[in-house]
Amino acid sequence: MARHMHEEGTAMVDLVIGAQGQVAQASLHSSTGYDDLDRTALAAARNVHCTAEGGVTDGTKVTLPVIFHLKG
Repeated sequence: MARHMHEEGTAMVDLVIGAQGQVAQASLHSSTGYDDLDRTALAAARNVHCTAEGGVTDGTKVTLPVIFHLKG
């Protein structure tokens, strides 16, 4: 549907990473302007798995850009 409607944009998703590198919390920091893209960005971000130098991820906060761009 987003492709049909020519929806594009960047969602910024705030993540809190758990001890095992899993996403413990995900919230929308800034919107694409489209509810469907924002929901998709949050769903994708919840599937991220992180690693860190030294192995300590618990409580780490990051902001992940999720970019939606239609190719020509």
